Amino acid sequence: MTVDGTGEDLLRRARASELPDEGSERILGAALEQAEDFGLRRFTIDDVARRVGLSRVTIYRYFPKKDQLLNALLMHELRRFLTKVDEVVAKHPRPEDKLVEGLLFCLGFLRGHRLLNRLLRTEPELILPHLTTQAGGVVAAARAWIAGLIRAEIAADHLDLPDRDVDSAAELLVRVVLSLVLTPETVLPLDSPAERRRLAELYLTPIVRALRPHRDHAGS
Repeated sequence: MTVDGTGEDLLRRARASELPDEGSERILGAALEQAEDFGLRRFTIDDVARRVGLSRVTIYRYFPKKDQLLNALLMHELRRFLTKVDEVVAKHPRPEDKLVEGLLFCLGFLRGHRLLNRLLRTEPELILPHLTTQAGGVVAAARAWIAGLIRAEIAADHLDLPDRDVDSAAELLVRVVLSLVLTPETVLPLDSPAERRRLAELYLTPIVRALRPHRDHAGS
């Protein structure tokens, strides 16, 4: 499973990837369950075929190589994540609510992702390089996505932040989330949605409010 390309490329590939047809969806679902249960080191096309109830030849018609199946699984999960978080952010008109609810969703989704947690726990050598020393593509993708949201708020005159600072602000958020995912043990109150919301509102909401245009402060 690879994360080749720039951050923008990775986001574009995930968003532009075609929705799987019924056959591909079944195979990807079985592949995800197989990887969740047994990891990637022992992951085989034969096991996926048995789990989904199809022949190995049929699997190869959709995904000629194991790496293609794993990369399709990566894109499928990334697309699922982006779709859900976009829906969460779109529900809230205020930028501080977008940040808090978006961050809470990201933490809950990633800290509760069965495959990610499985790999971090049992096969860290396969996943950790992509999230640490070789995490440039992942960080860039997440930074590009968050920076896009920030610039949209600036364009709508909801935030006042110089463009040269947007990528830095986005990356700070990325690195906070990444740290809390990779090192789940913490004194920060993250064990329940209510605790996570209180933490976000206590430390993040004031920062966003400070970046609201001055006229917004007067009316808030």
